[in-house]
Amino acid sequence: MAVDFDRIRAELGDLPGTVASPERLRAALRHLTRTLHPGILNDCFHHAASAVCGKRAKSLGRPLPMLNACLACPNARRSSVHLPGMARARDLAAEEFARTDDVPTFQRIAIEEHLSTLTQLIVELRDEEGTPA
Repeated sequence: MAVDFDRIRAELGDLPGTVASPERLRAALRHLTRTLHPGILNDCFHHAASAVCGKRAKSLGRPLPMLNACLACPNARRSSVHLPGMARARDLAAEEFARTDDVPTFQRIAIEEHLSTLTQLIVELRDEEGTPA
């Protein structure tokens, strides 16, 4: 593999950008047939056949990422890199939700479910990573 990196560097030169962690680089290299989309709440190894965003965007002819779709998509991968973003998203949503009294019932249910999903993903990720709560 080092030979391939040396050949590519010789042909193209150093490319701009950095990899967040060696684990993310290894994961990306294991999935060369998929497009990697690094993100704040998760990374996406986009595979059209199983992408939730693709199923919701047939009329546009391109994937249409949606926050809730990405949280439940089988293409999403999370690591400790994503914990701060997930916690911030949950905390901001909870703060805003707490300030609003006149939320319609179905919207309230959707927001509560979103907060619950984020909290559960954070707990699972902390358990997997051995990160304290």
